[in-house]
Amino acid sequence: MTQYILRKRIFAVVFLIAIFGFSAVNFVHSYEPLKEKVLEIVRNKEEFSVEKVAELETVITENMYGRMEFIETYGFVQTLLDKRECNNFSYIKDEEGFLHYASFYREEDNRLFEYAMRVKRLQDYAKTKGTKVLFVVPPGKYDKNYTKFRTGMPVNDPNYIVDEMMFYLNRLGVETLDLRECMPSEELTYEETFFKTDHHWTIPAAYYATCKIVEKMEDSFGVDLDPENYYTDVNNYDMVTYRKGMLGSMGRKTGANFCGIEDFTALWPHFEGSYTRVCMSENGKTNEKEGSFTECLMETSVLTEKTDIYSDSQYSLYLNGLRVYEKITNNENPEGCRIFMIRDSYFSPVMAFMMPMCGQIDAIWSLENTDELDIESYIKENEFDYIMIEVYPYNINSSAFNFFKEKE
Repeated sequence: MTQYILRKRIFAVVFLIAIFGFSAVNFVHSYEPLKEKVLEIVRNKEEFSVEKVAELETVITENMYGRMEFIETYGFVQTLLDKRECNNFSYIKDEEGFLHYASFYREEDNRLFEYAMRVKRLQDYAKTKGTKVLFVVPPGKYDKNYTKFRTGMPVNDPNYIVDEMMFYLNRLGVETLDLRECMPSEELTYEETFFKTDHHWTIPAAYYATCKIVEKMEDSFGVDLDPENYYTDVNNYDMVTYRKGMLGSMGRKTGANFCGIEDFTALWPHFEGSYTRVCMSENGKTNEKEGSFTECLMETSVLTEKTDIYSDSQYSLYLNGLRVYEKITNNENPEGCRIFMIRDSYFSPVMAFMMPMCGQIDAIWSLENTDELDIESYIKENEFDYIMIEVYPYNINSSAFNFFKEKE
């Protein structure tokens, strides 16, 4: 009995040493990002609410020592078991290997008409200043015509929400562009439109969408952004494919063992141009850059310097993926049209491709939550020719329409 109790005590001591030792290592490993997050909360004079504590826990979790090794081991086991779900059905994989969001139950949002009214109020105000408004919705990754799952896979399908939202906007007289109607298509296949390991569209798809936006603006507003059809001609770009270097945000959650590493195709312009770019990150820091298209609008280090596939994906090549605020000026076309974009990360490459055809593009992330920025105030304090609102299907919620909530 004595030896039995001794073994138990030895195990308990070793176990506690391992737990507290691993906790100490994790604290050291996550100290800097955790410190930065705490300082951000203090700087913004926010209370340490339950939500903020949850954000701090997320920072610790995402910076856990050996985190990706644990994820990869889990993904490998899931693959050995021939499973198509990962992370307790956070993600599911279709029969072609594309990752999708999963959901057994999605709570119905009864405020879609209110969101549409906010856009309508924005448009009514913009009209008093001679500004035209366009609402753009990109395609979601799930498409019943192209996507096949094993029986019982609970895919998260936002299309019925988008359909209802677009119905209200059209009835209210808001100019809209539903990119689901033209992509994927025979011209741009499903495989060419989406990444397997990421929720974003590919760069060729973003360029294709840019061309459709230019067409829409010409048809609806009578503006010819590209009179010589130079920037909307794909032949004026080099399309280069980088093999096995892309692991998207979904893939980083499931591990490369579960979904694989895929190719990345980028468009490099034949022209240079001259641009000035001011951007703000979530921590409130601002940066300014000046240079050609490649120097100012592209972050080439994601291809040339970053060898860790678990850091930012190669999608960040254009405008660093996403910044809460951007102001880009085309120094060679100062009299070009001025556009304000309320957008998410889907529009980062689109902004880059549209920039040569514009004089200035300002942009605010639709889900930003900082004291420094307010979309409604920004619209009232500045002059624009066009306002473009883009919302990813899964982001249609109150946070994405944080403007013109009240009727004036």
